[in-house]
Amino acid sequence: MAYFNTRLRFIDQFLSHFNPLFSNTQMTSLRTLVYGMFFDYKRLSLSAVARKTNTNYQKLQHFFSDSSWDINKLNDTRLKILQNQPTTRATLSGVFALDDTGCPKPHARKTEGAQFQYCGSLGREENCNIAVASCFVSSAKHFPINFKSYIPIQGKPPEDFKSKPDLAKELITEAVDKKIPFSSVVFDAWYTSSDMIEFIASKNLTLVAETKINRSILFTHPETRQQGYMCAEDIIPIIRKFYAHRLKHVEIHQQNGKIKHAFTYVIKSKLKNCSVPLQIFFIFDKWSDTDDKNAHVLITNNLTMSAKASIDTYLLRWGIEESFRELKDNFCFDQYQVRDQEQIQRHWIISFLVWSLTYWIKQNACLSKILQESPQSIGQCKEAIAALIIIDSTCLLSKNKDIAEIIKIKSQRFIKRLEN
Repeated sequence: MAYFNTRLRFIDQFLSHFNPLFSNTQMTSLRTLVYGMFFDYKRLSLSAVARKTNTNYQKLQHFFSDSSWDINKLNDTRLKILQNQPTTRATLSGVFALDDTGCPKPHARKTEGAQFQYCGSLGREENCNIAVASCFVSSAKHFPINFKSYIPIQGKPPEDFKSKPDLAKELITEAVDKKIPFSSVVFDAWYTSSDMIEFIASKNLTLVAETKINRSILFTHPETRQQGYMCAEDIIPIIRKFYAHRLKHVEIHQQNGKIKHAFTYVIKSKLKNCSVPLQIFFIFDKWSDTDDKNAHVLITNNLTMSAKASIDTYLLRWGIEESFRELKDNFCFDQYQVRDQEQIQRHWIISFLVWSLTYWIKQNACLSKILQESPQSIGQCKEAIAALIIIDSTCLLSKNKDIAEIIKIKSQRFIKRLEN
């Protein structure tokens, strides 16, 4: 079917911002890729997109593999579009979330950067590519900011080797340089090193992070009154025994709408080998029903932050997991059929781009005047856009007069096109 000539005003309006970055030929290929990414594929590849959009495969291949364009400039433009809209922009009410995600490639032996390592999406080690990514997350919205490819060590570390924390620092620095607003930097225990804490403090930024239960904390024993570094897992039973009367109740609002009740204890202290003064919160409960830990330790360099504020801020971190899920489930972030690292990164940025386009359409209610029921999720929005692309396809305009009723179109403009 000839989807290539499809014109949806809101998609073309969004893509017009990228015209200065590409030649006319490149822009045609980018547009085709973007439209093609709204469809579902059993196995995504450029050839599959070319077939679905009735486009010359060689042109797409040249654009994707050989054509000269900069993923950083594309990402900068994407972020500017989001920041220019009140409905999509980052604000000080949200956080800068950091995490990494794995793209499993169990049978890929020659894919650059793919190695047998821990894959968070699988919860085990697997041959995979890893991206360290950042997202803006608030209670009302979330969107991916940027990513960095993690290239594992193979033999002796090269001089330009960058660890995951190194890449995370680059993402933080770039966000600050681009003046993306956020209240705090949040991340899980894997990234909570002394070096990372001191780096964030040196940027005059607030952090809220979880630390491992075996982390050494400066603590005064209530019986001996001796001060020294103790593991958090050893401090927890002491707090339960001697300070149970000082535990404070906190309500934790969960994603499913339920409220979990937890008890907290806070001290002002330091972690071993870390110079930054911290507030340390001991939370005596699970984060959720699926959590396998009965206690958690949060830290922040904001010495006036309350326990509830620190928990609410930290739990916004789950928004980055939601972004990863949406990118993979809806926009094939992990379904590339290329081996070269530059091409992998181009695939990732195109996924970011199409996700952001869908987010922009959803947040600006672009479909509210077309559909009787506006999509409520990124996945639903993608499905609705795919349906509109089909309707607008030349081959279907003259053959499916009843399709408006099937997918509940209320726009008279679309209905008239179907009837003519």
